[in-house]
Amino acid sequence: MDKSVKIALLAIGGAIVVGVVALVGWLASGPESGVKMSNEMDQYALDYLDRYQLLSADEKLVCYYDVTLSMDGSEAAILTTQRLLYHKAGRTTAMLLAEVVDVQHHYESLIGDVIVARTGSGEMMKIEIAPLNGGETFLHALNGTWQQARGQPSLP
Repeated sequence: MDKSVKIALLAIGGAIVVGVVALVGWLASGPESGVKMSNEMDQYALDYLDRYQLLSADEKLVCYYDVTLSMDGSEAAILTTQRLLYHKAGRTTAMLLAEVVDVQHHYESLIGDVIVARTGSGEMMKIEIAPLNGGETFLHALNGTWQQARGQPSLP
């Protein structure tokens, strides 16, 4: 192999290593990803919820999952005492928990936990929670809060 090709390959390899290290450093410098219960919320997320007025005055946050890698709140699944919300690209879809008639869950190896909620009128919402990000925690909180909203005791 020509010496100039070896040098070029070495330079490319070095640039890739530097890029990966920079990406890992950038991801590690922000808030930790994953499902957060109300007592674990990061300030950036609370500020985002407040700035965009995503919660009504009479509801309380139960849990929250920021879907973004940059952890900026621009795409998030939100569970409150009254509603299930999905916020994406400045648009919020919400359903009242009291109107939910079914919650389904399955796990896909590359996607993670997939939760689908359906109302009596047929409205559906899908939430995907990446592997190792607390999908079971979100599901458990959703099921318990949903049962309470329907006036049924939540299961242990």
